Amino acid sequence: MLVSSHRRNNQARYAGYLKSNVLWCGEMFGLSQYEINFINNIELTVPNKKLRLGLLVEQFIFASLRENKNIELLKTNLQIVQNKKTLGELDCLLLDKGKPIHLELVFKFYLYDPRISGNEIDKWIGPNRNDSLKQKLTKLKSQQMPLLHHPKSNEILNDFGYNSEVFVQKVHFKAQLFLPLGQSEQIIHEVNTACICGFYITRQELALFKHNEFFLPGKLDWLNDPHSDVLWLSYSEYSEVIEMELNKSKSPLCWMRDSKGKMTKFFVVFW
Repeated sequence: MLVSSHRRNNQARYAGYLKSNVLWCGEMFGLSQYEINFINNIELTVPNKKLRLGLLVEQFIFASLRENKNIELLKTNLQIVQNKKTLGELDCLLLDKGKPIHLELVFKFYLYDPRISGNEIDKWIGPNRNDSLKQKLTKLKSQQMPLLHHPKSNEILNDFGYNSEVFVQKVHFKAQLFLPLGQSEQIIHEVNTACICGFYITRQELALFKHNEFFLPGKLDWLNDPHSDVLWLSYSEYSEVIEMELNKSKSPLCWMRDSKGKMTKFFVVFW
């Protein structure tokens, strides 16, 4: 029963991931997006252990790539270690119709904060304000991509018959985006608006929805679209739970259902 439940949960999360969109098409910030033809019905063999969301997403991607007859996975999560010090990790090395590709994998939740100075890219931040799209793009460009060409990386690649210079570098970067309550998506021009999944509110705005029902999914289920088969909380029950999260400086993702059964995905932010 446990194994069955584990598999069923991951199938639902995989479906949620498939519905998520790439943050841009083509190239942005000098990073080229790699399109993956995902397979809807796939037998997932995700380890029956607790994974972080990013690692779970990687397992989804690897499983789908393995099902593609044009793809050969060479290495996944290849750690580059020199003098017992880990320099970093190459997410995925593959052959696409025989063409060597170094692929970095990213899945993020970002909220648009119009109060942040700078351009549109500067304004996308993580729910807890401890990361941002600009920081991630910069890290990819200045750290993760250059790691391929580190002498130690090339030494490791030589051991299985490759040279780092032959690899084309790509990213597969998906995201779910959230706008301030009432903000039109027409202000968004730099990223794919198909990534917008909902809105975010402050604790002061919660009272606007006091006639609705609520649910707080676990972190791995943030991928999912809201559905009815959960234990919904009344506004008063939800308010107690959400206050505890906000007081810990956490901005949780929530589901909401109104009196007509319409369900919405949103964040409540502590800031």
